[in-house]
Amino acid sequence: MLKRRTFIGTALGAAAVSAMPRFSRAHIMTNFKIYDTHGHFYTDDFKNYPVDGRTNRRGPDELKARVAADPKTPARVFPEWEACNISRGAAVQYGSAYSNDNRYVVDICKQYPDRLRAICILDENDAKTPATIERMTKQDKISGIRFRGFAPQGQTIHTFLSDNAAEIWQTANNLGIAIVLMPHTRVEDRPAILNRMGELAAKYPNVNVILDHMAFPQPIRGHRTFGFYQEHFELQKLDNVYYKFTSLLVEQMEQAHVPPDAFLQYATMIFGSKKMIWGSDYGNTAGRLIDLTHMALESAEGLSLEDKKALFFDTADKIHVAGGRGPKA
Repeated sequence: MLKRRTFIGTALGAAAVSAMPRFSRAHIMTNFKIYDTHGHFYTDDFKNYPVDGRTNRRGPDELKARVAADPKTPARVFPEWEACNISRGAAVQYGSAYSNDNRYVVDICKQYPDRLRAICILDENDAKTPATIERMTKQDKISGIRFRGFAPQGQTIHTFLSDNAAEIWQTANNLGIAIVLMPHTRVEDRPAILNRMGELAAKYPNVNVILDHMAFPQPIRGHRTFGFYQEHFELQKLDNVYYKFTSLLVEQMEQAHVPPDAFLQYATMIFGSKKMIWGSDYGNTAGRLIDLTHMALESAEGLSLEDKKALFFDTADKIHVAGGRGPKA
């Protein structure tokens, strides 16, 4: 099966998406506000914000062409937000385009402080990163840092989860910002990684630890836990761990023939809506934002109004704090 993420990167995929009827979906009307915790922004202003693209799967030239053809700037994205009833969101650094150069995310969040919160990417191997986090939190009012990628060759634990990153975690704890985690792992290593994330969350309780894609459960049709590991349930006991429900998860469930609404009802029952947030991954996951938002809302049809409000806005608004919460009293 050709995945949406792969399809959109092809010439045929780009043509097909551009040919989709622009108003095939009605504007979204909900009696609660929506907060998109995972939007990627990028601009075709290459002079001021050059695209790196070296980590892009299809190379820098493909990425630059895609950014030039369809930049995701606030001026272009906010009208789409209006159609989706999205009132606020997290601007997540698009590492494929900008690597660790966070200037564009920081600049647009300064330009729209009532609508955007900055989640930046920094190098966990750089000795200057703790000082950079402190400066960016105080000066640029960022809300968090995101770490993703693979563990060093021959190791199970990622550098950003190891003792080598202790100063990074302590700095984030002092500032009261979020750390968003997306460690790529082999399936057999996932329990150990989940355990390690739990250890760090317990040690640094003033860090809001956000698990991208809910830390990758393995959706299995008919499985009583929907592919969540026992270690997922252990993390639920920690007050500062939050689970991000995303378009990628819906895509994985579609492929596994797992009903997203049943999955989300189960997750909400286990973890609680006050520990869950939603992110579209728009700008990276293929498709129109209105369709991605509809899919998420359709997945949540079985939830109570109170749970929907928490999942789609209240929890996200609480844990994404511009400039951090400061030291824990």
